Amino acid sequence: MKATEHDMYRLLDYKEKCLIRAGSCFGISGLLGFFLLFNHCFWESICVFLILASWGFYLVKEALKANGRIMQTKGCYMKLEEDCLVIRQPYKNEHYEVCRIFYREMEKIVEGSRRGIPEFYIVIRKMKETEQTSFILLDKKERETLVFQVRSFGYDKEAFRKFYLKLRWLVPGKVRIIGTKKQTVWKQKAKKHWVGPAFAGFLFYLIPKAVLCLLL
Repeated sequence: MKATEHDMYRLLDYKEKCLIRAGSCFGISGLLGFFLLFNHCFWESICVFLILASWGFYLVKEALKANGRIMQTKGCYMKLEEDCLVIRQPYKNEHYEVCRIFYREMEKIVEGSRRGIPEFYIVIRKMKETEQTSFILLDKKERETLVFQVRSFGYDKEAFRKFYLKLRWLVPGKVRIIGTKKQTVWKQKAKKHWVGPAFAGFLFYLIPKAVLCLLL
């Protein structure tokens, strides 16, 4: 199964939107800050200024985070061979992961539980170096880890789910499967990152305001 570049373009769009909104926040907070320098300061005005500036920094952080995940998926794939799983996938910051994990050396497969993010983890059994033939590479350098995270970046969600179910069917019975039958959490909408900061901004305004009302 070959990866597409749909998710890459989606991240590019998200990064651009974050930067545009961050610019708007900084622009409005800058004008408000200039206004506050020459006028009587009200708590509401100061609060709005601080919230807009904080929101701008948060959006810049989101844009930088997305930028680290924007990678070419050309040449990335997932393949189920007769005796092993072979994957080449983006890691982050222009680094790529490659693995060849033999079914007989798998200890367990753990299904990801994040809403709207199809993913699963493969845990390799701890063996002697001379006996282990599975490997995990990061930019052609072998990684000292027994856990490999299989990401759905670049793949259709339903196609990724079918690949995962087929892998579960192919592995030996001694491999533990920790997961659900229908992977309903993968089909749910991902959590919105702005809810937490927005709620924090609301509390930042409400709590001092309530304290001032009680004191006066």
